[in-house]
Order: sequence, then C-alpha cells, then structure tokens
Amino acid sequence: MGTTLFADVTPLLDAVAASDVSRVIAETLELLATPNVTPTKIAGRVGLAALWGGADSRAVGALAATGRIAEWMRAIPIGADRAAEERRMLSPALPLTQGMLAVGRWVGAGAQPAGATLPEPLLPAEIKHPDGPLGALRQGLAQRDVIAAQRILLGYNATGTDYRTLLSSLYGALDYRFPDGGRALTDLYAGARILDMADWGGNIPAFVRWYTSLMMDAAPNLPFAQTAAAYGSTPDHDLTWIRKRIAIAKEEAAGPGFQRTLVSGDASSACDATLNALKAGASPSGVAAGMALAAASSVNAAPAGDRPRLLWAAQTLLYIHAVHVAMTQVQDPHVWPLLYTAAGAVNALGAGGTPKVEGPATRSTVSVGAGGTLPATMLNTVEERLGQGDTAMALATAQRYIQTGNPARALAGAIGTIAAQRDTKDDTGVLAMPYVAAAAESYQMLPAALAGGGQNALLTAAIRLTGELRGPSDVAERGRVAIEERVARAQ
Repeated sequence: MGTTLFADVTPLLDAVAASDVSRVIAETLELLATPNVTPTKIAGRVGLAALWGGADSRAVGALAATGRIAEWMRAIPIGADRAAEERRMLSPALPLTQGMLAVGRWVGAGAQPAGATLPEPLLPAEIKHPDGPLGALRQGLAQRDVIAAQRILLGYNATGTDYRTLLSSLYGALDYRFPDGGRALTDLYAGARILDMADWGGNIPAFVRWYTSLMMDAAPNLPFAQTAAAYGSTPDHDLTWIRKRIAIAKEEAAGPGFQRTLVSGDASSACDATLNALKAGASPSGVAAGMALAAASSVNAAPAGDRPRLLWAAQTLLYIHAVHVAMTQVQDPHVWPLLYTAAGAVNALGAGGTPKVEGPATRSTVSVGAGGTLPATMLNTVEERLGQGDTAMALATAQRYIQTGNPARALAGAIGTIAAQRDTKDDTGVLAMPYVAAAAESYQMLPAALAGGGQNALLTAAIRLTGELRGPSDVAERGRVAIEERVARAQ
C-alpha cells in the first residue's frame, strides 16, 4: 500500500486508530514540519487505511475535503508576524486532524491489509459483453454483483490502463443513477479524491474493494433520474455529437438564463435546457458549472432556520460538483448523460419554491492584487467574522478581497479554516467540510464567462454553509494550542 509519502506514518496511524486526539495532533504537526511532506499526502496515506478498513463513505468524504482545505490554507498570505510562516506551515493540522478522526474507527483494521482478499482480475480483452467493459459493469450493477464489478475494475488495473479510463467506466455506469442524495456518485467522488492524494498507481485495489459494495446500494432512483434516463435514451437527445465539435466553447450559454430554466419547469424541461445549452456552444464542463451556480442559488435561498432544506440543497450541490469534476476529468460520450441526471437534481430543488437564480454582481475588478499586508488583513477579517457567525460581513469582505484581484485559492483557504473548526463527531460535523469544500472548489473552477468577476452565488454559498454549520470545536481549540506551543519553541 505504497504512496509517495517518504516518512514514517505508523505513529500517526496508531494514534488515529486509537482516536487519541493529542497524539493525532502531535504526530500531524511532526509530519507537517518534515521537508517535502504535504498535507494531501498525509490525508491520502490515512485515507488508504480507511478504505481498506471499509470506512463509512461520509467519513471518507470528510477526510477527502480536509485534504483540499489543508492545501488551500497554505496559499493564505503571511502577515507581519515573524512567526507567520511557521504558523502557516503547521495550520493544515487543524482540518487534517478533524478528517482523520472522522475515519479513526476504521483505520486500525485497514492499516495492515494483508488479509484483504479480492477476486482475480477480468482483463478487458476477456470480457464477452457486446458493449465491452462498460456494458459488463452496467450489467453487474443491475444484478448487484459485487464480485463481477471488482473483477472488471481490477482488470483495468492489471493492464496498466490509465485511472481515468476506470473512472470513465464508473461514471458511465452511474449515468442515470440517483438514489436519495445521489450517494452513488458522491461516494465515488470521495474515494477518488483519496486516491488523487495518495497517488493511484498500486493503490487502486483499495479503492475497488471499498467502493464496489457502495455502488451496489439497492435504494431506488428518484423520479427525476427515471425521467433523465427516458430522456437520454431518445436518439434525438444523444450527446455523442459533442465529440466532433471543434469550435471554441461558448460557456455563456450556461449563464443565468439557462440556470433559471433549470429550476422553473419540470425535469424534462431541465433536460431540454441542458441539451439547448450544449447546442448553443457550452462545453459539458461549462454546463456543469452553470448547474453548480443554480444549486448554489438554492443553498442561498433556503429560509433561515430551515436546516433540512439547507442540507438538501448542499447535498445536491455536492452531487453537481462531482459531475463537474467528472466533466473535467474525462471526455467520453458515455459520461455526458450525467448532465441530464444533474439537471433533474437541480430542478428538484425548485419543488419547494423556485429559488431566485443569482446573476453575477455588477462589480468591477482589477487585474493586480492589493499589495503589502492588506490581503492577509482581509482574509483575517473573513475568518474572524465567520468564526463569530457574521456571514454578512464575512461575505462583504470576501467580495472586496476578490474585487481587488486577489487569488480565490487563498480565500477558499480562509473559509475552509473556519469550516475545519467544526468537530466531526456527529452527522452535521462530518458533512460540513465536504459541503463547504464543494462550494469553494466549484467557485474556483468556474469559467470566466460564468464567474462574474468572482462575485457569484457559489461564494455566497460557501460562506453561508460555513457560518450556519458551525458547531463544537474542541479538537480545533486543542490543535491551535499545540500549534502555538510549537511556534513558540521555534522562536
């Protein structure tokens, strides 16, 4: 179970397995102080053990999110304090500790996976299904045949096929699959993120063993997914023609007009809007970006105090983000029908009252960021206000930060810093960071034609979710104390 992390992580794995908070913090800080050891490699190494141990998918999602947040935090500019650089290098311990504790109960079983068994690979050339490996995988999914799915996916690994081919088959098999919450795809997204951090290479068996049982969940598809399947099966709605298009993408076709149409009719109308946006020149990833903005508008439209609706909209945004990532990873006609299912998912959010789709704010931006310590000061203000639950002031400051041409990655790090304060001891704590990370990463992935100069619904959603999903932060407090003690010793 090798990775490119060249450091002894055994003490950390032991601490995580024992759920010993003090030791987890101390060992994480020790690794972060080691040259060339990145936060993502730490998260990936622990994540591999969690996969082998059969970890709960939501806990894996939390760990995957903390790895991304930890990297964004390292982009936050340092202030005038001479210890600021040391503090910035160690601060990723806060999200990492939260994510690792979320998977702690499974790490002990997966740290030494020597007894884990997997079936013999079925090489692609040996598959007799007329539609090849994808057809065989779809058949295995329909029959809930875990062993068949494992053999097919391990066959890709045995032939040295690029991991994106494996992902393409999985995305294609899940094209019209949407049980409650869309967990089949969001679980795939979480597990794939762990391998992104750990390196795919020889680690694919851990992912295959963990994910194949999850994808066989027998929960029924929601009605809009059935509508999407019927819509996509019509020859006139086939999307293979996109592969032949050579014109430059016109992502503005997935702008506010498209986003309003997604939520104003029924699921079939949303599929029509998706097809029309693609025909008007938007790329698949551009259409997914427009859907993310529409889902973010639904997050922002959730009434204050209506936690179930806020979480429903946030889970939908997480699913749409997973689709967006899929569209950027692979260019395969078998994957593009996910857009029809995603359209139905966004459309369903309008059932509780059509949300107002937020267009880009009419704010000017400059091309050069503010100099000196001003960016650091603004980000500190965002953190302070979010920590106090003052989302209005945090948003206003974040908008000024972006308006003056500063990088979104550092802003995502500041927002993620506060999201990472939430302990992962309960359901909301486990979900908070994946939801915030999905909004923040979708925000960074927006094409310029849809980003509105950085002033858009995804930024608002990231800040609202961070502020409203706050909760107990005992682990974060202990982490901050440990960081300050270490910084003081280094002076």
